[in-house]
Amino acid sequence: MPTLIRLTLALSLLTPLALTAHADAAAQGQTRTASAKARPFHMTGAVKNSQGKPLAGARVGADNTVLDGSEVWTTTDAQGRYDLDLSKMPILNAWTAVAHIVVKYGGEQQTLTPEVDDTAAFLGKDGAIRNFTLKITGKTPNGGYYGALFSAHLGLSEAGEMPEYGDVEFTLTPAGPLIDGSKGQPIRVRQAQLPFEVPQGRYKVTARSLSGKGPIWLKARGGEYGPEAVLDMTYTAGTGMTLSVDMVHPRR
Repeated sequence: MPTLIRLTLALSLLTPLALTAHADAAAQGQTRTASAKARPFHMTGAVKNSQGKPLAGARVGADNTVLDGSEVWTTTDAQGRYDLDLSKMPILNAWTAVAHIVVKYGGEQQTLTPEVDDTAAFLGKDGAIRNFTLKITGKTPNGGYYGALFSAHLGLSEAGEMPEYGDVEFTLTPAGPLIDGSKGQPIRVRQAQLPFEVPQGRYKVTARSLSGKGPIWLKARGGEYGPEAVLDMTYTAGTGMTLSVDMVHPRR
């Protein structure tokens, strides 16, 4: 059989198969789209961290806009998903979505608040899909920060000589996973940039003199001066989570 005829025959056989595969893929896509639609009297969705990792054990609730104290709660599964049944309160049917997750970090329990992708109220009969993201850095809608503000202060003169302003560069290296379980990266920041927002976490901090005026030692709150300091976050009213260190040139 001539080569051209064989090629034409092969293409004619493959074309229906390709069309069938395309049709199957389109049908599957339509099925996924349909399954993502809201269901009456159900609020569904997922809770993830800022890197898209599912967060299991997060508490997700629907807050009734009519009656105070009438929230309905559930917990996310291993894939970070939840399905909240609102059918037991069909009359009081206006709801907003809320969530929180309790983690043990730095030896203390902390309550974190994932941000919902849609703050609008919805009717129970319509249902809703609400997804949450736990953000640990960046600006909040009200002008605050999701992260922790790092600051440095001059130590007491009896502890050593005070570094000149603007002559210090800090390196913050995560001391383990960040508070949402993700892996952080080292951050370099100069004194003139402080206070500086970093992702919420525990950090090992070192410092150097930009002009080469000798070593700089650091001290965390309640600690002692040394070449490095490990900082745990603390909550400061009006500011949020903070990281703070004192600094000196050690006496020779």
